[in-house]
This record gives sequence, structure tokens and C-alpha cells, in this order.
Amino acid sequence: MSTRILSRLATCVPAVFAALASGPNFTLQDAAGNTYTESSLTAHKATVFLFVATDCPNSNTYAPVVAKLYQHYSPLGIAFFNVYSDPDETAATVKKHDADYAVPFPALLDPKHILARETGAKSTPEAVVLASDGRELYRGRVDDRFVDLGKTRYAPTENDLKEVLEDILQNKPIAHPVTKTLGCAIPGVN
Repeated sequence: MSTRILSRLATCVPAVFAALASGPNFTLQDAAGNTYTESSLTAHKATVFLFVATDCPNSNTYAPVVAKLYQHYSPLGIAFFNVYSDPDETAATVKKHDADYAVPFPALLDPKHILARETGAKSTPEAVVLASDGRELYRGRVDDRFVDLGKTRYAPTENDLKEVLEDILQNKPIAHPVTKTLGCAIPGVN
């Protein structure tokens, strides 16, 4: 879109334009019943939303990887949330799943796809990293472990999410703000 069109759009519909520029609007509960909104983002340098599903083998593979990232980056001001957007997943199944996989951070229930649609997430696992003002900084894979459907590396050669978090902490621009994800489709979003 040209700057001229964006300028006209901003003049015509400032409230809509401001909402698009400021990031997602959401009110979601975690599996424990606590409520989170977009204002929850402002207390952190960045927030990682990892879209996962209890029955997705690719997302389950990343549970220990993301737990390590959380342990390292949470004390540095980065918030982490698993996001379950499958309408069939209940608080009880999510609690059990996160206990089984030793997930150390909250799990948001997104059965109406509010956060998935607001962030553009379409598959699991998919990481979306937002700045404290709600701007999207990154959307994509955790790393390049999954090469193609049914093809996996023993160890990743690129650790995309970790590199993004390092860039954020060092106030560097994100080299690759969008990467391709391989995993399970979020039901009802695609």
C-alpha cells in the first residue's frame, strides 16, 4: 500500500488505523482461570505467544526447548504464554498436557481464535513475539528442526526464536521477522 493511501486511510478512520498499529486486542483466560488482556504486554520488553496443541507432535517436541528459553529470558523481561486455539481443548486437558510436558509458564485458552486471528497464527507450533506496545516483532518457527513434512533434523542449524529474543534485548532490528512454520493447522483458522 502506498503512503498516500495509508495517509488517507488514517485520516478517514483514525480509530481503526490506531487499532491496527497498536497490536492485538484480546481478553483470554489461562488454564488456571486467570484473565490476561493486551495490557498484560506493557509490563514486559516482549511477549512470546507459542501457539500449540495437545495432539500436535511438532509442538510437543518444542516443550523442553521453549521451557529453557523461558528460564533464560523470563528474568530478562520476556513473557511467555502457550496459546491453545483448538476449541476442543479444555482447561483440564491443557493443565494435564502442560503438567505432562513440564511447561513452566501460563497456557491461554483461545477457543474462539481471538488471539490466533489477531496475530495471524495459522499452525502449531508457531511463535508470535510482540513488543510491549503490541507491535509484532516476529512470527514463525522456533527453529529449523522440521525441514519438511516427515523430515526432521537431529539438531537445528538455526535457532530463530532465540536469535529474535537476543536481538530484542540488544535493541537490534530483527533480521527475519517472518519464517515458515511446519506443523499442525489450527482448527477453524486456515
